[in-house]
Amino acid sequence: MKSLKQDLGRTFYSFAGQISFLLSNFILFLYLAKRYDQASFGHWAIFITTVSILDGLRQGFTQNGLARLIIRQPDNREIRSTSLLLNYAIVALTSLFLVVFSLWSVPELSILYINGFKALLVLATIQFLNSVNQAQQKFKKYFITNFIYLISFIAVLSAQLIVAGQPSLTRLIDIMFLSVLPVTILAVVQGEFRLVRPLKSTAMELIHFGKYSSGTNLLSLLFQRVDLLMINYFMDPTAVAIFHFANKIIGYAELPLQAISQVIYPKIAASYLQSGGIHLKKTYGNSILWLLAFILPTTLIVLLFNKTIITIIGSESYLSASGIIIILATATLFKPWGRVFGLTLDAVGKPRVNFLMLVFSLAVNVVMNWLLIPAFGVQGAATATASSVIITIIIGQLNIKRTLAIHPIKEFVVAAKSLTHLNALKKWS
Repeated sequence: MKSLKQDLGRTFYSFAGQISFLLSNFILFLYLAKRYDQASFGHWAIFITTVSILDGLRQGFTQNGLARLIIRQPDNREIRSTSLLLNYAIVALTSLFLVVFSLWSVPELSILYINGFKALLVLATIQFLNSVNQAQQKFKKYFITNFIYLISFIAVLSAQLIVAGQPSLTRLIDIMFLSVLPVTILAVVQGEFRLVRPLKSTAMELIHFGKYSSGTNLLSLLFQRVDLLMINYFMDPTAVAIFHFANKIIGYAELPLQAISQVIYPKIAASYLQSGGIHLKKTYGNSILWLLAFILPTTLIVLLFNKTIITIIGSESYLSASGIIIILATATLFKPWGRVFGLTLDAVGKPRVNFLMLVFSLAVNVVMNWLLIPAFGVQGAATATASSVIITIIIGQLNIKRTLAIHPIKEFVVAAKSLTHLNALKKWS
């Protein structure tokens, strides 16, 4: 019972922290959808998609690998210091890619790419602090970090609107950058950015683990964004804007997947590292149950009321996104199994299997988008992505059965029965 209360508390703060960060993104998304034309919104969608993909490389080297090291040695300052330096070294490298992209882009995109290093710094700073707090299961501190960024973003954006009016797209990047400064100052005061001598062995371990995790992150992000990039290739910025609008709504509906994943990853890793995998099967089933329980209500709301949501967030010009939302939301119901599959493989030190699964998944998605977008437009892209998600997750569950002798459906049913039994005992008592 005490463990259940701790899990609920951690889940609450994880949700609160995730909501705080995503709320700042949602405010930006809402402002863009309401105030800018669809072509400008489409250019921003391509820019932020590119930034997300490059940031995925950095996360691969400094997120899950760092969490595993901190779980093993929670008080080792050298681990955090080494990871911090690697964190910003990768930001410098990925910023160079944005400069290169700017040379072959249309003027509207080129100026965004040149300023993109600021967005990469914002993500690197907040997510590094989040990774440390999540690994130590300090979810209240995780919430405070993201809440400060939210308040700062609202304050800076409001000041811009009051003093100078509607900002340009590049000024929006500056607003994001200024908003992360209070978070950075607090982290420095609390000693989170205190540097000690980095350890070569730690750096090599992070890089060795991260070469698969970063590849997995990159492939995962490409899988999530390849439809948008291919729409940009086959169609126009307006089509990009409509699909991006639908994708963002689905992203907010999937908030429980992201929030609870941050709680369950340390538990999966701990169940494997501390008990030799004895409790891994139980944790696997419980994790799927938790994710499904939280994702089902939000998905049903989106399925039933998507047109109302579209008109509230955007305008009637985005109503064509309704069909896209329905198709993508259907695939969301399968994602708890896919998310736990990926987290488990990373936690037990088998990122290569996860990497190879995503290679296959991305290939299927690209082929299906290539065939369906020219024929059916944005609806074809949604169908291609949803189908690829479902096919990959089914194959993944068969794979985890062979790799770790875990039976996903069986463990899910056992977890559901255990929860039902617990509720029955509470009523009896």
